[in-house]
Amino acid sequence: MHLIIIRNKIFKALKTNKLLSIAAVALMLVFGAKASAQDNDNHVLSTLRTEARADFETNGGDYGFVGRYFNLHAGGQLGDKFSYYFRHRIITTTSEPSLFDNTDFLHLTYKINDNWSLRAGKDALAVGGYEYDAAPIDVLFNGVYWDNFYCFQMMGRVMYKTNDGNHNIWAEVGASPYINTTALNPAHWKSGLMSYNLFWSGSFGHFHTLYSVNFFEYERGRAMNYIALGNKVQYEKWGLYLDLMHHAFATDDWGKNFGIVSRFDYDINGSWKLFLKGSYEQNRSNYPFNMAGTYDCLVPEHHTFGLYGGGFEFRPASCKSVRLHGFVAYREDKDYTPTGNPYAEIPVASSSLSVNFGLSWNMDFMKMINK
Repeated sequence: MHLIIIRNKIFKALKTNKLLSIAAVALMLVFGAKASAQDNDNHVLSTLRTEARADFETNGGDYGFVGRYFNLHAGGQLGDKFSYYFRHRIITTTSEPSLFDNTDFLHLTYKINDNWSLRAGKDALAVGGYEYDAAPIDVLFNGVYWDNFYCFQMMGRVMYKTNDGNHNIWAEVGASPYINTTALNPAHWKSGLMSYNLFWSGSFGHFHTLYSVNFFEYERGRAMNYIALGNKVQYEKWGLYLDLMHHAFATDDWGKNFGIVSRFDYDINGSWKLFLKGSYEQNRSNYPFNMAGTYDCLVPEHHTFGLYGGGFEFRPASCKSVRLHGFVAYREDKDYTPTGNPYAEIPVASSSLSVNFGLSWNMDFMKMINK
């Protein structure tokens, strides 16, 4: 009875706030489930939480507050074999997005047995690398590849897990990230551009891997080849990852387009963490960078990019759901666009220094209810 009273009070407070209407519906489902117990089909809601992040940032002469993320997560079981997961960004910086564009994850997984499972729906494309693998709210500053990679696509996946759980191999067919490289052609999905992805995550004690080989169609029958090798060493107090990425459009394009991203983390006392991060990315290809999705959708041609910085994260021991962060990052862009005279290709560099302080929080409704 007390759950019903609490539920009614919450919805009375939320009734006039349109922004929280999604959370209100979710809470109603949870309290209803608690009051009436699980149904006969064994539908279980095991994840229901929100997370948010806001920053204050200075960059050159510009400065100000900005809301980065406000996400809603939900997930659980549908019987013994099926599980589901959902993540939606309630706030976005994308211009005029559709509701489904802001849904990062909406997929259903079928567990065949302890080793094999199938997944269908919207998910992040199976691509290696630890910067790519991290939740966006935790990527405090990022490289160019990460900025331009539209990874959340519809797909179908076959997944294999070893008996010890240390290795996972995925084979996947999904929509190509080139589908979302332009807002000028919202019906671009009709061209049938696909991606074909093979992914392996491995764990060898303190050493871990996130490797993939990918083919992203930019035209029917023509694809970017992408290779990502994520390597990580993790101990109790510190961790270091090194992502090596390469992409090409033809055999004569090999070795010209690649990226290197690395981050070092040191946990001081369980609350304070320090980190250093750097990246180098380049495109020395003659294939043009075109936001209409013609060729490269990751890095502008004839450019190199450097990113270097460091910062801290702090989670109070009394409330790990709250995080303070700060960082300083230096970015440099060099343009090697040919001028007609191969001896006059002098790089023109632009650079910027960013200083950032931010606050993140996570509200886990399931923990609140279970208490």
